[in-house]
Amino acid sequence: MRIDTQAHTDLNVGLTDAIARANAEDTSILFSYTFQFEARDLLPLLSHPADKNTCRIYWEQPGEGFSLAGLGKVLEINDDDNETIDSLNERISNCFQRAIHVSNQSFAGPRFLGGHSFNSQSDSDETWGEFPRICYILPECLATLSPDGCWLTISKIVLKNDKPEILLREFTRNCTHYEKRLPVTLPPLRHVPVDKFKDIPNRKEYDKIIYSVLEEIRPERLEKVVISRSHQVKVGKGFSVVSALQVLRNIYPKCTNFFFSFPKAGIFFGATPERLIQKNGQIINTEALAGTIDRGRNMEEDRLLAETLFDSHKEREEHRFVIEQIKSRLETIIPELEIPNDPLVLKLKNVQHLKTPISGVLENGEKILDLVKLLHPTPAVAGTPMKRAMEVIDKLEPHDRGWYSGPVGWIDPKGNGDFFVALRSALVKDEEAHIFVGGGIVSESLPEQEWHETELKLQPIISALSGGQK
Repeated sequence: MRIDTQAHTDLNVGLTDAIARANAEDTSILFSYTFQFEARDLLPLLSHPADKNTCRIYWEQPGEGFSLAGLGKVLEINDDDNETIDSLNERISNCFQRAIHVSNQSFAGPRFLGGHSFNSQSDSDETWGEFPRICYILPECLATLSPDGCWLTISKIVLKNDKPEILLREFTRNCTHYEKRLPVTLPPLRHVPVDKFKDIPNRKEYDKIIYSVLEEIRPERLEKVVISRSHQVKVGKGFSVVSALQVLRNIYPKCTNFFFSFPKAGIFFGATPERLIQKNGQIINTEALAGTIDRGRNMEEDRLLAETLFDSHKEREEHRFVIEQIKSRLETIIPELEIPNDPLVLKLKNVQHLKTPISGVLENGEKILDLVKLLHPTPAVAGTPMKRAMEVIDKLEPHDRGWYSGPVGWIDPKGNGDFFVALRSALVKDEEAHIFVGGGIVSESLPEQEWHETELKLQPIISALSGGQK
């Protein structure tokens, strides 16, 4: 990395200040340096063969021209620490309050990226194994791409006995190491076989579960339960999550595409259409996403299917449940919410959904994780009323969802962030992929239709696993 005189001076001053603060407070200090570089795509940063056993994280919102790519880890907060949302907030806030960040712009910088499981209080089953229930990573190298430009943020923990001249030399070498490893282009798609599948539960067991749920549904007692299923396949040794993401972002340009690759624990990746909560200053944005129908084989059939979805009493009721639940939770902190009277129709590659954007202004300084705690799980992934729906899920679902339908996202030093619900996703480890999909069960639901809906949701992830062959 070419560092001019001013940048060299700024780095030296920043590192010296970090050592002084570490000595004064008798603790370690997070130090980060952000510089601009040229790149139009961040996915190549995570494609180097030497990084296969390195922690890698990718986050992309193609419609907003925004993406993040993280390599390595400087800090990790996981479920081994018995974290709650309150303790997570405290640890992340304390880390950033003591941190020193050298940069000439405010948007890019260090961030925590991560998430937690749908039910972080339950234990992992054999499928999820060593994958953490909760995990937030601050990467050693974090690339940020926005419509305004591209930056690299290199971070390091500074200790009180560190020497400024040695630290400066090591840090500069680290910056150069990461900058030079950024490939210009992505490697070719890696096609791998996908076969030998099994469903958990199988079709017969799934029908039985849906009928059991329908027996539980009663007006004003239980209106909706979201039941998920797992589709397990064998994948070839050459599986590449970078290839999988290339396929997904081509299929789902309107979705948020992500992967979390934790060495030895597995790779969790997906493409989700559903934002849980976004916080930018005091402005929050969320959405209700519920109600599903097929895409048409031509424009006219597609239009008619969209009209059917919009006019369907069953789908509109499912959508209304989600809006009412989100509204009831947010009104405790935001008295005035902006909610349109009618939903939009969100058209994805293979399905169409009803979608209603919801926004408001915070007044009490809540942090992004406070909002995650308030909204998760939403009726779109659990049901309504939530407590009763969760009891039914715990009783009837034969598998652990892990991170599927849990919140995933990022947090910046200002307490801002963006979290999505981890839908259309899969866990890959030991040449096996576990794909997770679900659907909302209401009084008018039929097992055959619900199975068909989940089959539609499976196809893009199966295609991604194979590198676009299926």
